Amino acid sequence: MNSKTKAVTGAAALLAAAALPLAAGVASANPSDTPCGPADLTVSVTADPSSSAGQEAYVIRYDAAGQNTNCRLEGVPTAVTFTKGSGHGEGDGSGIEVVPDAPQADPVPVNVRPGHSAQSRILMSSQDPVTFVPDVVNLNLPTTDGYTVTVPWPAGGPLKGESVEVTAVSAV
Repeated sequence: MNSKTKAVTGAAALLAAAALPLAAGVASANPSDTPCGPADLTVSVTADPSSSAGQEAYVIRYDAAGQNTNCRLEGVPTAVTFTKGSGHGEGDGSGIEVVPDAPQADPVPVNVRPGHSAQSRILMSSQDPVTFVPDVVNLNLPTTDGYTVTVPWPAGGPLKGESVEVTAVSAV
């Protein structure tokens, strides 16, 4: 091997070695194929002050529970129920129908990791009368595994009407 070939080969090896840490950093930021479970997330509900005219909304927020969280949410939360007390007693439910906001839309996966949260919204007409004031909301996470979580409802936050819509998960 002549000295020119050695120099080119050495430079290529140095460039490849320098690129390895960069490639590793990119790989860790890639979307996960692992569905989020209850241990991966901190789920909360807050009133949404930025609702559209004629609507009121609550935001369901999904935050990474730990520094190593890297999981995927996709679609709409299912089996959403609003209840009094702990949310597990017979007769404590609201009976409010929950329907997807855009049932025909293709779900878009959202990767949840530290600093990258996701959210869904619960939408209702602001013109409807108050029909229920829940203490908690129970829902299946928007994943293929559909783990159930019970989340505290904002104190005194009313639900209006006989039905509400829930939106698909989106990145924050």
